[in-house]
Amino acid sequence: MKINKYLFMPSFSAFFLTILPLFTSSMLAAWLIQNETLVRNFAFSDWLWVCAVCTVGCAVALIPPTLLALMFGYFWGWMGFIPLLLINLTAISVVYWIANSFGSERLKTYLLQFPRVKAVIQQMERDERKFVFFTKLSPVLPFALTNLLFAFLQLRLRNVLLGGTLGMIPRTALAVWVGVEAQQIGALIQNPNGNWQNQAIIVSLTLLSVWGLFTVFSRKMK
Repeated sequence: MKINKYLFMPSFSAFFLTILPLFTSSMLAAWLIQNETLVRNFAFSDWLWVCAVCTVGCAVALIPPTLLALMFGYFWGWMGFIPLLLINLTAISVVYWIANSFGSERLKTYLLQFPRVKAVIQQMERDERKFVFFTKLSPVLPFALTNLLFAFLQLRLRNVLLGGTLGMIPRTALAVWVGVEAQQIGALIQNPNGNWQNQAIIVSLTLLSVWGLFTVFSRKMK
């Protein structure tokens, strides 16, 4: 059976962006546990390189932003919140550039041929910022996969950056806070959501995200 050329890239990317992070995050976590002292002695110039590498890693799904936020919270405290947002926003822009290089506009043109898909895409476009905000608010939706979705649907970059920033603030702040409160990096990485307060916040953000996305789509469908 011949695979449609317009659907192969996003389908392959979706698989790539959900399976690969499981492996790379495990490798990174193991390295951090073994080299905690080395990381604590990083100079400012070293952290600049770390931020650059993490930006590319987040863009191509090699480094999950949640693990990155835990790491920055543990080593930097709350001062790590600002570079985290900059890393995430730059990663989104990188994904847009990559998607445009692979012809995202052709994929969208192809999808618009299907009436139901076209209707859904039009609903997203009418409330782009809200759609992006509630999508990014969910702690369970993969960062890189949602970035790829926004890029292939050609949502306006400024709306993605604004809505994405507002949506990522709660989940990023939660991960940084967990990192700040952690006593040992090994326990932090192995059980990042150990207490019931963190789990309750994650569930609340997920439910709020689902409710928000439902309102975005249901209002237009009416």
